[in-house]
Amino acid sequence: MKFVTKLFILIIFIFPSKLWSLEVLDLKTKDGISFWFIEDNSVPIISMSISFKGGSYFDKKGKEGTSSFVAALLDEGSEDMNAMEFQEKVKSLGMKLNISTSKDEFNITFQTVSKNKEESFSLLRQAITKPAFSLDSIEKVRNQINANLRINESNIQQLSSEVFDENFYIGHNFSKSELGTTDSVSKINRDDLVNYTKKYFTKSNMVIGISGNIKKEELKKLVDSTLSRLEEGNEKDFYIPKFSKLNKGTYTKRIETPQTSVIFGHHGLMRNDNDYFAIRVANYILGGGGFQSKLYKKIREERGLVYSIYSYLIPFLNDGIILGGFQTKNDSVQETIDLVKKQWKESKYKGVTQEELSAAKSYFIGSFSRNYTSTLSIASLLQVVQKYNLGIDYFTKRKEIIENLSVEYINEVSQNFFDEKKLFFAIVGNPDK
Repeated sequence: MKFVTKLFILIIFIFPSKLWSLEVLDLKTKDGISFWFIEDNSVPIISMSISFKGGSYFDKKGKEGTSSFVAALLDEGSEDMNAMEFQEKVKSLGMKLNISTSKDEFNITFQTVSKNKEESFSLLRQAITKPAFSLDSIEKVRNQINANLRINESNIQQLSSEVFDENFYIGHNFSKSELGTTDSVSKINRDDLVNYTKKYFTKSNMVIGISGNIKKEELKKLVDSTLSRLEEGNEKDFYIPKFSKLNKGTYTKRIETPQTSVIFGHHGLMRNDNDYFAIRVANYILGGGGFQSKLYKKIREERGLVYSIYSYLIPFLNDGIILGGFQTKNDSVQETIDLVKKQWKESKYKGVTQEELSAAKSYFIGSFSRNYTSTLSIASLLQVVQKYNLGIDYFTKRKEIIENLSVEYINEVSQNFFDEKKLFFAIVGNPDK
């Protein structure tokens, strides 16, 4: 569940080719805070992406939803400003502040016009190091979360995702709801929120990417003034184990609805695995390429069983999965599942063709620069590449890695990866009715 504060939206584009020519700097501040930076003076904008290990995995038993609760409250004022004052100041400065949480991360993205950088970074500092967590705001957000939980009860797509998590991740905290439950949310108090930020918002638990219109020495000072007050932290507090066991087969939650929603998947790869790009390309051909994917063509175009169907890789910090989904009529569920398994099996044993690989290569090489056309998207990329330990040379070697992929190599690793017998299907609806 993502909580996003949409404030004064700024969409500034730079030429796609710039990403390849701009220098990536690995910097460290006087107070020892490390970050990657690309200076770009084409627009008067500074963008920053911060990731902390956190998320619902670390929510205490009985207090599920704490991470999401914190995410919803960081723009609700600070020790120096109430919620209205804080939000009005953010708006007047032309800031953009997005806060989100997932199973294993807590992410903050920040953008400001260069002329307001000092005041904007000061507000960011207040949000991260001095959040108010006022009792009024806590109750307001609690009510919002409970409202979302009630809405989700009738959303079969959301329900199927939750059923998948609950039953797929056997004995692992990823099975917990990111948003929590009505019961757990009712038990979360101010101390829980304060303790969460103190424990997880630390220097040793932080990855930062920055891009924009500022010199590196000035930026170092701003980063220190914003984040140096955070405690050092202990990396051992942020360990997430690999998956020891994942479910397979099917699990059905029956509810009266004209359609059934299905989420499916099995074990995947970490982002820095040597075979990651090969499997990512193979999956693009199988289910990640939209209208061009095999799943779409075989199940949507040829049989009309679904409106859309997809699959994609999810690399977590500790492990990875491949995940897919579709919605179909109640009497078409088993037929659609059987077709998914058939395509999965063909990906394992038949693999991809040279024509399919060439088209996929063109997409991945071209989409990289198209997807990173703003300082904010570039800052986020810098953060992600660090987080997954891909190396600062990733930006120059990525294209070569893709170009060197061969049909033989992809089909070899696909045989070891795709396994229709290990697929788990979470079914929510009234199948066979």
